[in-house]
Amino acid sequence: MKKIIALLLTISLTSFAQERVQEHEEASKTFLNWHFFENGRGMTISPDMVKFLWMINRENKNADQLYVTNFIEQRYGFISQNKKLVGVFDVPWKGMNVGVLGCTGCHSGKAAGQVIAGLGNKTIDAYQIGRDLKGIQGLWGVGSTNPDFKYIHGKAMNFANVISDKNISNLVRGVVSDSTIKTFFYKDHGLKYPKDMGRGQVKVPHLWGIKEKRPAGIFNDGALSGDGYGWIFGAELFASDSGEHLRAVLPKIQWLTDNVLGKLLPPKYPFVIKTEVVSRGETLFNNNCLKCHGEHQRDLQGFPLYTAPRVIDINVVKTDREKINIVTPEFVDLVKTGSLGDLLSFEEDNIQKGYFAPKLWGVWARFPYTHNGSVPTLYHMLLPQSERPEIFSMKNAGEAERYDEVNGGLTLYKANEMARAMKDAKKGDRDVYYVKREGLSNEGHYFESFKSFTHEDRVALVEYLKSLY
Repeated sequence: MKKIIALLLTISLTSFAQERVQEHEEASKTFLNWHFFENGRGMTISPDMVKFLWMINRENKNADQLYVTNFIEQRYGFISQNKKLVGVFDVPWKGMNVGVLGCTGCHSGKAAGQVIAGLGNKTIDAYQIGRDLKGIQGLWGVGSTNPDFKYIHGKAMNFANVISDKNISNLVRGVVSDSTIKTFFYKDHGLKYPKDMGRGQVKVPHLWGIKEKRPAGIFNDGALSGDGYGWIFGAELFASDSGEHLRAVLPKIQWLTDNVLGKLLPPKYPFVIKTEVVSRGETLFNNNCLKCHGEHQRDLQGFPLYTAPRVIDINVVKTDREKINIVTPEFVDLVKTGSLGDLLSFEEDNIQKGYFAPKLWGVWARFPYTHNGSVPTLYHMLLPQSERPEIFSMKNAGEAERYDEVNGGLTLYKANEMARAMKDAKKGDRDVYYVKREGLSNEGHYFESFKSFTHEDRVALVEYLKSLY
């Protein structure tokens, strides 16, 4: 009888595991094809421009079409799957074709050559997108008298103007400026946003586990309350320029968060793990990292049990302060007294407190590291700032040839490439991450206990972290 019970239990667990994987695959497919365009509102480019651009997403591409796709990938950082750009949609509306940018343009990315739904896009460059759109759309919209065209065109121009504003834009591809979202709340009050409000640069956050993360706050520092669903709509909010848009699609946001993002699994590490040192790495993690990052438990089928992270005081973690500094009393007041004050709130205790010590499921794919993406590999996260690279390339960051299997993260410049790369970095090259730029410091996350680590300790800890999927 015991053998029969054990067999039935094994069959049941196996069936459940297969169902869980299938749910993940269906959720990934749904998310990759998702956008929030609704009744003319959404993150768009000027109407009918997409008629000329849409050849990039047609089936049976010829060489010229593939060239255009590759050009757009390289220049703007979009990723493609099955020869189609991810997060770019052609939506008919009132006799026009509207080019819509979906949330997956930023919130799906590549790591080691794999397209991963819910991973932050490592190569997206919002500033470059905005700069080019501003020029092209400005000419495109000249002379039109169609009110529906002018409605979409006006919002598209606002989107381009904001993300291309050199005072608040991102300074390197792969990070985005949270201050762009702040601009909506000034506009909501009929005010011009200040040019000196900072950038708040962060790498695009990953989304698996967000359902359980919300009680601790949203995204990097937890200052934005996750009690509702409105803050998840942040980027769309300033792009669509409409609080009514948020109200209209709030049920869809809730459904997407709970029933799609809530079913995403972290990506499996695709290479060989040195299993002989993982146990040692786990012990090192438990003795040195557990206090902040917490336990990483699994269910009976071995899948991650997502739990909320902790916010660690900035005086403890000591990473770049720019992101937490932009959540000012003025900004909080603008939100509370604005048209969306009933939907958007704050975790008051977390305002300018510090940053999440995130759960590390799928961390192998979430490079570069820290909230602003300033450290290229897991191994370098265990070294002092003086031994971390000042520059590294973000070009093709998600491709297979850019993954460093040994150190867990991005490959670095070769010795004979360093001088030229540093020169480019100092000139503002957007492909080169340079930690001397505003908001991109690689300081912090180096603790007293790390000083005793040997090279072998760091290797073992990295191998354990690779196993968290």
